[in-house]
Amino acid sequence: MIQMSGWQPGPGEVVEFEASAGGRAPVPHDVPASSFQRAHLLLAAAHRAAGCRQSPWVGLAFDLPGRVDLGALTTAWQGLVRRHEAYRTWYEPSGSGDLAGFGLPPEAVTVRPVHVGAFTSTDALRAHLHRRIDEQTAVTGRPGLLAGVVRRDTASTVYCAIDHAYTDGHSLALLFDELRTRYHAALAGVPAGLPPAPGHLAHNRREHERSAALTADAPELAAWAEFLAAGEGGRRFPGFPVELGNAGALVPAVQFEYPVLTGDQARAFRAYCARHGGGFAAGTFAALALAQREFTGDDLYRVLTAVSTRDRPGLLPVHGWLVNLVPLLFRLPARPTLAAAVPVAQQGFQRARAGYDVPLHRALELLLDGGGVPEIPPMASYVDGRAAPGAGDYLRAGASVLCGPDNAGGVSLWLNWFPDRVELVVRMPDTPEAAAGVPKYLDRVREIMLAAAAAA
Repeated sequence: MIQMSGWQPGPGEVVEFEASAGGRAPVPHDVPASSFQRAHLLLAAAHRAAGCRQSPWVGLAFDLPGRVDLGALTTAWQGLVRRHEAYRTWYEPSGSGDLAGFGLPPEAVTVRPVHVGAFTSTDALRAHLHRRIDEQTAVTGRPGLLAGVVRRDTASTVYCAIDHAYTDGHSLALLFDELRTRYHAALAGVPAGLPPAPGHLAHNRREHERSAALTADAPELAAWAEFLAAGEGGRRFPGFPVELGNAGALVPAVQFEYPVLTGDQARAFRAYCARHGGGFAAGTFAALALAQREFTGDDLYRVLTAVSTRDRPGLLPVHGWLVNLVPLLFRLPARPTLAAAVPVAQQGFQRARAGYDVPLHRALELLLDGGGVPEIPPMASYVDGRAAPGAGDYLRAGASVLCGPDNAGGVSLWLNWFPDRVELVVRMPDTPEAAAGVPKYLDRVREIMLAAAAAA
């Protein structure tokens, strides 16, 4: 997970893949955007109107061996865009202040390569790609997808970016695997052999129908009500255990990767957690809570955590933003050891995950009389990426998630377990206070996890 400023693509010849519908007009549809899509897209539109620098997109880059075959890669992109609704349907702000939906029929979409030119320096190439991503992911009247390749004789770097509203981490893993599958099939002159994939619009409609039926006293909102009421001094959302120096205001963010465990240490830590009644995620949240107690004296741990809303096998092939934030809350036991905290954290995590289908924005709309979601909610995400399609090739292919400069009010944590390591991606306010305090807190969390791994 790399910010554009830290990405180092080698120079080469740039070719973009332009998708069009051959003059066909977009077809309106009446499926509402999901709660997260609506909030994200309207906020992005407001930022653009105000001239605020932002990066509401997410991207992917990886290498293919040798000088890529443009015909085969064009075929691969066309097949992928036609197969997945997320790359040929979109939402735009309407005159009423809401969002209007549009789409293109799959058979109308064609892709062609467009030669941009050669770049002889990494800095110039990166600046060009960043500018093009910002431009193309913000377009209206068509899907905001930018796709391309940097061709070289030794290895070629495939890249793409799209508004975050239409993709998530699972989708990017699927894209990595499918595009390579399609490319190699096209090179061999054989069909890719992939079945039709369901789209995200049907999921949006189901979410809308479920959330519209919720009321403030619905049992599904009990975890949210407890989470919001537990904050001291009327703080509905938790702060971070160290001083960040921004008083909760949105300021420019800095992002960095923090190594946590090797592959062997991760397996040992999971074994320790299992022996004490929990999983890897519960052990991580327990370690975060124990370190928080040491820094603040607070034994109540609260955080928003990301969960997938792909709740059945049929949704696993869907590309889109099928993620929700749910309220995790638990209190450390009287004897605050990791062994004692793991089962408590596991119970809290299970309760939080049970509300995966209660959209955050709808819950707060009902419980806080109109909303009150922070522009960038503080969160801690855990993903075991080892079983994702193609995960074994991430290192060899140099696969990276790309993101642009952003703002932060608090600290966001993404803990990712890859085949060879566990690492934490941290986004926090770019302040001297955060730079001094956040790594100290994370060092203590890591010490707790390493001690458990050593004791497994």
